[in-house]
Amino acid sequence: MALRKRTVRLLSDFAVHALLIFSFGTVTSNVLADDSLGVVNKAIRIAAELLQSDNYYDRILGAGTLSDIGNQTALEVLEEFATGGDIVYQRSAIDTLIGVQHPNGLDLIYRLASENQSFTQFLVQSLATNPRDDMSEFLLGVLREGRPDVQRYAMQALVHMKDADNAVQVVNSVVDSPEYEATTKAYGYYFLAVRGYANEVEDRMLKLAAAGDLYQREVVAVALRHLETPRSKEALAILQKSTDPRVSLAALSSIAAHGDKKRIDELVDVIARGKELNAEVGASALRRLPAELAHRLSLELFALKIRPVPGARLLESWRGIDWDPTDVYTWGLAHEDIDVRLQTLWLIGQRHDRSKLELLAKYLDDDNPRIRGMAAWAIVRIAPEEFVPGTKV
Repeated sequence: MALRKRTVRLLSDFAVHALLIFSFGTVTSNVLADDSLGVVNKAIRIAAELLQSDNYYDRILGAGTLSDIGNQTALEVLEEFATGGDIVYQRSAIDTLIGVQHPNGLDLIYRLASENQSFTQFLVQSLATNPRDDMSEFLLGVLREGRPDVQRYAMQALVHMKDADNAVQVVNSVVDSPEYEATTKAYGYYFLAVRGYANEVEDRMLKLAAAGDLYQREVVAVALRHLETPRSKEALAILQKSTDPRVSLAALSSIAAHGDKKRIDELVDVIARGKELNAEVGASALRRLPAELAHRLSLELFALKIRPVPGARLLESWRGIDWDPTDVYTWGLAHEDIDVRLQTLWLIGQRHDRSKLELLAKYLDDDNPRIRGMAAWAIVRIAPEEFVPGTKV
């Protein structure tokens, strides 16, 4: 472990000087003249500096940012961490790799997946929370040939991704087969429900709602959001009374999504005043509500002084909410908690919100290196084409 960390350190320290020369021309002093740089080039300079950090998360973030402008050395740094012996850094690097826009990034992911079973496992788990549309075919292959625990995450990831041509056919074959675990099938029903086939799998979802384990009932409670029949409403009412909070909250959010005012108020109360873990789960459920409702509840939660941790989950939910996020950005960037501000900068980058580049530029001069680094990542994620190699300083 120590040897691998040292390898990454040496690679990164060597890379920094080369990256600065590549990005800005000959470096004649330790201080670069910010006034001569465009905002994207300034962000690249900050990312290069992150590779010198003693904090390995900073190194991973810097490498991810530099990979977005096609830097091969930065991609190699991510590979080192993604195949290292430290699971925490490995998973962070894999999360970063999933999002990089490097032209060789996808080929690297596929190569590492073919060589390393643990990499594949962590990759599929990461895709379940950070979907990447051009990996749908890969996940369908995992469904056919992977281990049962990995198949479950593959199906979960496919729910939120654009479909390959044969995706619905493959998922139907999974839910019809006796060879797959019930939890994988539960996510398969969810996949089909999202795509308009809820009525076709209603009987099987209701069977799991009544007799499945906690994980299966939670997934079905989420999937029943896409069905409004008397039997599905009855099942949701029963699931909402579950003693397991995840099942109960999943059902609560589905009922709220149908417009039930009482349940909407209950969901707000859980997020604003409930136990923190329950509040996090509730805040994450906002992404499954109609966009206008998610926006309205977000404003209500801001007024109720939502706590930082569920607040960060709320921001994470906004990655996929199709509504103007201006109010959300304003709240998050003004928050006193640094993790909330970081999550807001991340959200701007994830949404590729080009209108906020000028706003992001202000954070490149922040006193906190984490803020500077995340702002740099967001800027380069939004506008990598504006990077100008060889800029003189």
